Amino acid sequence: MEEQTYHFEDIFELEALQKLMDALAQAFEVGIGIRTPAGKRIIKDSFYLHFCSDVIWNTETGKHQCARSDQDIITAAYEEGSPCIRRCQSGGLTDAGIRIVIDGKHIATILVGQVRLEGEQPTEEEYREIARNLGVDEEVYLRKIEEYPVMTREKFDHILEALTLIADQLSALGYSNLHQKQQIGRLESNETVLQDLADKDALTGLWNRRKFETARAMCEETKEDVRVIMVSADANNLKLTNDIFGHEAGDKMLRYIAKKLATQAGDDWIVARCGGDEFQILMQNVPLKAAKDFCNRVTNSCKNDKRLNFPQSIAFGAAEWDRESETLLECFQRADKLMYAHKKEMKQRENLLDYILEKLYDRCYLYRGNIEAESEVAYGFARYIGLDEERASQVRIAARYQDIGLVMLPENFVMRGRSRTPEEFEAIKHHVTNGYNMALQFENTHLIAKYILAAHENWDGNSYPKGLKGTEIPVESRIIRMVNNYCNWVVPNAKKADIGKEAAVQRLRAQAGIMFDPEMVESFVAFLDKEP
Repeated sequence: MEEQTYHFEDIFELEALQKLMDALAQAFEVGIGIRTPAGKRIIKDSFYLHFCSDVIWNTETGKHQCARSDQDIITAAYEEGSPCIRRCQSGGLTDAGIRIVIDGKHIATILVGQVRLEGEQPTEEEYREIARNLGVDEEVYLRKIEEYPVMTREKFDHILEALTLIADQLSALGYSNLHQKQQIGRLESNETVLQDLADKDALTGLWNRRKFETARAMCEETKEDVRVIMVSADANNLKLTNDIFGHEAGDKMLRYIAKKLATQAGDDWIVARCGGDEFQILMQNVPLKAAKDFCNRVTNSCKNDKRLNFPQSIAFGAAEWDRESETLLECFQRADKLMYAHKKEMKQRENLLDYILEKLYDRCYLYRGNIEAESEVAYGFARYIGLDEERASQVRIAARYQDIGLVMLPENFVMRGRSRTPEEFEAIKHHVTNGYNMALQFENTHLIAKYILAAHENWDGNSYPKGLKGTEIPVESRIIRMVNNYCNWVVPNAKKADIGKEAAVQRLRAQAGIMFDPEMVESFVAFLDKEP
């Protein structure tokens, strides 16, 4: 049975909905829009003020970040539940998403935004940094954003509650309309439905191995001279995803990849998940070039999808069946061999830890300038105090990846503008152990995992995760602890300005014997004096 396709405009009267959203935007003093799961506007956005259209959308960067921010909220509202609150990635305001679900399908999201929350507004300098990053005039940006009234969190919660009730009513009305439509159009028998389910993979909705083998046998038995292409495909990094982020994340990766395969495939192709991370595709009456184009389209779609903590990627091999010299199984074996060669090539190119760093930069958990400066300063100081090239290089790598465990925190963790609870602080502390376990999984970091584990320990023993003290802490970790703090003080980023080298040195000395190795502090000060 074909999956039911839902079109919002077939279920609701859009003109009436537009009037309702326009009225609500003015009454609540917020911006409101309704989007499809793919981010397409269903009706025109309803604005209370025109900050986005007058300022943000005047640059390509602003348009891009605004669209990306909207899509992130749409995805989060569906996956995490609604209302889902996020800081806007383009304007520095607060947005939220409320999903509309019909018959278990996410068909639309109400976007609510352009809100300045009391106690959570960025500083003027942060606003200016946002304006510079967008490429818009800072004074125009500040003047326009100040036009928005500051709203309390309580009022915003009431607005979201009201819109959630409206979304629930729309969902109920849509389900009623859709149910009648389905009843009228249901033509398939229960027997057909059950047979279809028996041939489908429960996790991804693709055909299963049984269906694929049946189709392959029928194809081989036919006497027609039909062109046949066999494609072998294998999802990359599934085991690592399961080991680090859990099987739920691995299942989500398989579902995302399966959807991309199904979306790009021809209607009469057999696209099957044949076990674990293995996919097989049987194509008829298409040239080999078309099969390779399909593989490239899926590959590019995976590259552009940044929703998961590991990249979505899949290795392919495609072969055309030579009826005169081989069986169809032997053709598949040729495709499989090509797939494994492709998989090996991809593994040599990828750097999963750098992918995680990019995710952390995007979420503003870490800042690129800080990490790059820290790794180089740590390396230079390690060489200065006499560590050989190998150990100094290990310090550089450990400094670069010491905080990768932060990727395990929720995406909006750092965005909240309030003090952390004890539970939240414990979650942050746990990122060290997470980073250690992640580093153990990779060939280029397993040797320095122990330095990552101890990189947040204090010289006086009053820190985490093990409470190591003094020389119990590896030299490499002591270097990282000190250099990390120094670079956080002297390297400016979107969150703060630098305090200057002299003030940073004073802080280092004030913490000598507490956070930092006292002798190492003085060596580091001497090292800084020699640096240009």
